[in-house]
Amino acid sequence: MDDISVAHPPPLAARFDLASETILDFLRDAVPMGLWTVTRVVDNRQTYLTVNGTGFGPIPAGISVPWDAALCKYMIEGEPHVAPDVREVPAYFAVTEADGGRVAAYIGYPLITSDGHLFGTLCAFAPTAQPADFIRHGPLVELLARLLSTIIESDLEKTALHRELEVAEQRAATDGLTGLMNRAAWDVVLDREERRYQRFGDSCAIICIDLDGLKSVNDTLGHPAGDDYLRRAAKTLGEQLRDTDIIARVGGDEFGIIVPNADPVAAAELVERLSVALDRAEVLASIGHAQYSMTDGFAGAWNSADKAMYERKRTRRSLEPSLQNE
Repeated sequence: MDDISVAHPPPLAARFDLASETILDFLRDAVPMGLWTVTRVVDNRQTYLTVNGTGFGPIPAGISVPWDAALCKYMIEGEPHVAPDVREVPAYFAVTEADGGRVAAYIGYPLITSDGHLFGTLCAFAPTAQPADFIRHGPLVELLARLLSTIIESDLEKTALHRELEVAEQRAATDGLTGLMNRAAWDVVLDREERRYQRFGDSCAIICIDLDGLKSVNDTLGHPAGDDYLRRAAKTLGEQLRDTDIIARVGGDEFGIIVPNADPVAAAELVERLSVALDRAEVLASIGHAQYSMTDGFAGAWNSADKAMYERKRTRRSLEPSLQNE
């Protein structure tokens, strides 16, 4: 009797990003397509976390597309998981035509956690239509998507626990005046968080706050009053944050905040609350914020937040001449 060759799913790593790479390596050979990818859906965008294939040219991990322009959105809404020829599925065909008609075949399954939350998708695209029996690959891809969903949930739980322990450790490295995390600890946290966000593509905002009135307080009332001003600012900011938010004094009169799982709307609402609270505490400050992206990282997000903060400061100076030297 002749030997029968069967494609067996690969052994999977316990870490989500490594498991994703293993699965895509396997699928690239078992189910040839132009591009295989594991994606994250967050903030109404689909981000390619892990990419395998060159059928559409070099596509780096970390790029994102609007969710409304993603084939996977329509798969989630009930269109076929497997489309050997996207021309036969009107919703898919409309999306691909709007993108230049480069995608001719599609397969995709959701990555869903046990609470029913959509994390992302396991999907693939081909530049040429596939034979009708291509649908036979559906059960295998669905199985791998379910396995990957289980790994995601486990890894997210472990990551959350590790984050709590590490942040608690770094919070012990405090600024003596305000009691907040100091700059050295902030840099350590940013480095660790960067690696986590590159793995999961979570939503996150970063906030930069610079006090506008400290120099005036120091010059007119003395440095002890300036120290009280800093402590009042730190206390006021901390009272508006969740336990999961991370705040540090990163400079003489500058504070930084990492806001996990904050979309643009939530970030803007928090900035407004911080601004109102500081005004009530009679602390003058300029605030800027930006969203984290995998392509720019925390360094890019901080630079964007810093620029937004200085733009706000310039606006305040133009309206309040007394702040010209702050």
